[in-house]
Amino acid sequence: MPVHYGSGSEPFYLIGHVGRLLWRYRAELAPLYWLAGCLLAGSWLHKVHPNWWPLIVLAGIAGIVVLAVRPAKVLARFPLLERWRVRVWGAGFIAFVTQWLTAATIHGATAGPMESFAIIGTGVFAVPWLWREDRRRLTRVRIIRDHFPDTADAAGLTGARMVSAVMDKWGWTARIKLRRGQTYSDVVKALPELESALGARIGGTRAEPVTDDASQFTLRLVETDPHAQPIVWEPRAVPVVGKSRASITQPVTVGVFEDGAPITVPLLRKHVLIGGATDSGKSGLLNVILARIAECGDAIAWGIDLKKGMELAPWSSVLQILATDNDSAERLLQAGVDELEKRAEFLMGRGRREWYPKFDAPQLFIIIDEYAELSKKAQRLADSISRRGRAVAVVLLIATQRPTQKAMGESSALRSQMNIRFCLRVNERPDVDLILGVGKLSAGWDATKFDGPGKFFVSGPGMDTPRRGRAYLITDADVTETATTYARPGSAADQLADTAGTGRPESRSQRLSGGPETIGAPATVSGPEMALWATLRDAPPEGVTAGVLQDATGKGRAWVYKRLKAGQADTTIASPSYGRWRAVRPRQATPADRPADSTGPTPEGDTGGDPANRPQDHSP
Repeated sequence: MPVHYGSGSEPFYLIGHVGRLLWRYRAELAPLYWLAGCLLAGSWLHKVHPNWWPLIVLAGIAGIVVLAVRPAKVLARFPLLERWRVRVWGAGFIAFVTQWLTAATIHGATAGPMESFAIIGTGVFAVPWLWREDRRRLTRVRIIRDHFPDTADAAGLTGARMVSAVMDKWGWTARIKLRRGQTYSDVVKALPELESALGARIGGTRAEPVTDDASQFTLRLVETDPHAQPIVWEPRAVPVVGKSRASITQPVTVGVFEDGAPITVPLLRKHVLIGGATDSGKSGLLNVILARIAECGDAIAWGIDLKKGMELAPWSSVLQILATDNDSAERLLQAGVDELEKRAEFLMGRGRREWYPKFDAPQLFIIIDEYAELSKKAQRLADSISRRGRAVAVVLLIATQRPTQKAMGESSALRSQMNIRFCLRVNERPDVDLILGVGKLSAGWDATKFDGPGKFFVSGPGMDTPRRGRAYLITDADVTETATTYARPGSAADQLADTAGTGRPESRSQRLSGGPETIGAPATVSGPEMALWATLRDAPPEGVTAGVLQDATGKGRAWVYKRLKAGQADTTIASPSYGRWRAVRPRQATPADRPADSTGPTPEGDTGGDPANRPQDHSP
């Protein structure tokens, strides 16, 4: 703002400038504000309300009690109060101010040595206030902000300025305004120079675009690496009788971002790709995701581990099928294709487009460790699942070192179908684009700088900025405990135990892989709804009885009749004669053909209608 001397605006400019300085350095000048506030309050209380001293005492006692009790709402608003030193300082400060104000209310703020006591007390409490670490860091950040134009000029971003800055536990985050014509791409290229100009450690700066303003970006400086130490695994509380397990319809937590925020990833109808170099932590991240899947009652998993089960064998009590050679992997993937086709036919017959997992009709994960080792036939089957499996909740979870076109098979469709992508440390910069997608490297997703296992970038819906994360550290003991807690009936471990009990001479690899008679879609994959529909679909013209449907579904008479009644209501089930039913093959339905209040059984066993009248889910 220019100053025009003699125009009468100079005094107002000086007052405004002084006011801005007093506000900007309010934290450093806080002790002077305390002193002035106490003197003014003491004088006013003594003159107007000298009998209010009991209220001052009660207010002081209440403040000290709050610091001692530490209610959650107060801690959420003032996280510094979590430190015991801050609480001790705060209690002492409140006690001193309470005593001084009480005496000032009774005798006056300037009576006797009252002014001297106020000055001495202010000095005593000002020393720790000004010297504490976060105050010194804040002062340093303000100095960086004031000198940022020179810093930006040294980094080749001439004209950039710092608009605002916020400190956190591990560093600070600032909003930077660029000069006209500069873009976020220029910032990504200048990050090494910016680190040098700021005097930061190598790899300590982060840049994120501001989606609603191309002329700004967010600069984060990580002074202390929050991921320097492994992050302890946090298992979900074991479900108690009568309460449901976790659901795959909700995002799962796999680690922590640098700012302390949890990394939650949606897995509902999503294919997942995990890529990274050797010793980058792929197996650890895969174990974390497997543990989260195990916790969900409406999800099941099949596994392919061509390293003879070295990675996935500890999860055999959770996996329904575990294939450890290419022959059994081909049979498993063929069973997956058969399952998705059955589900697709079921959805078409019911006039629906997506599969909604429930505990008796779960989402199916097919987990493949080291995808590049699969045979060509297995890769073609996996490619088919990647293209057609999402809507019917048959999804792939693939781990590989480099998802090149050669490694991923002849077709590149599979890699493009991966909705959630984790990129751990890679040795070559082009591998970033191979894993995360073309253009990610130039947009700041450089995974070559990760310096420890389990550190990664994750890309997916709602995760389009390069935020560094680290997966939980799940130990072998954690894997064993989780697999035991969430063991599934009819799992690969149960099949192994049954086979071992027969005394057959198969090797361990063959028993885990499964022979032709054991590789297939278990009945628990499709659920009783699909068993009901398949029986009605294949029924003769005269139909089948309710007893046949009960045997096919394993459900009771009331459950069967409820679904039959709903099917008759939406004209997908007919009754040729009394006590007999069969399916009606409708033309392929479109959303316009179906009324908004359409009722009828869904893949998850829901009968539609009023949500308030729908049956509640319970864990098996």
